[in-house]
Amino acid sequence: MPETVKKTTKQVADEMANVNETAKTEAQKNTITSRFNKTETFKTNEGEEGEQTWLIQFPGTAAASDLLDASSNPFGNINRTYFMQQAIKSIVVAPKIKDISWFDTHKGYTEVYDHVLSFLQEGLN
Repeated sequence: MPETVKKTTKQVADEMANVNETAKTEAQKNTITSRFNKTETFKTNEGEEGEQTWLIQFPGTAAASDLLDASSNPFGNINRTYFMQQAIKSIVVAPKIKDISWFDTHKGYTEVYDHVLSFLQEGLN
């Protein structure tokens, strides 16, 4: 078991100040370009009958995280129906569709689901 060393209040305060300054410097250095409204184009059924081009847009970190949380059951599995209904409203830009019943007459539901889910997860990483 490691030995615990008692520190004075001043030592703890100095250590906290050092950690805070280091964290602040790292946070400034690690800033990335905003992912909000980042878009991506992809195709489903590429080279086949029913080929479709899609445009999706990242809704922002909070909205993406909320969507994934709201779509997950208590075991962490995604409810595809709910996820896709919400993704169609807030992530899919083109083609403009109203709901998942669009896929009754078009191919690519699973392919779109997989791509949108991956896009959100990558955007949150």
